[in-house]
Amino acid sequence: MGRPRQYESDAERQRACRARREAATVRVERRALDGLHMRRERLQQAIGRAAEAGDATARAGRAISGETVLERLIEYFEACANGSVPPESRPAPRHHRRR
Repeated sequence: MGRPRQYESDAERQRACRARREAATVRVERRALDGLHMRRERLQQAIGRAAEAGDATARAGRAISGETVLERLIEYFEACANGSVPPESRPAPRHHRRR
């Protein structure tokens, strides 16, 4: 004797599969996603230029992937908040105009 069927029909099995996929999938607008990718690329380029100009924080933050860049920035700012980075080695705040 075989085990009992989990689904009564192929259609029920397919509905369950689609429901699981829908629950695991996030939908985003293409324009918002493209904007996020563009800003991440700008960040990586800015870090690269700052590192070439001699900025120690930028040198430490250089990475291949955007995810690694974000992780390194998080670690840096957490260290600043915890007092692990001396204030004199932190970059001076700059004021800039909003675009």
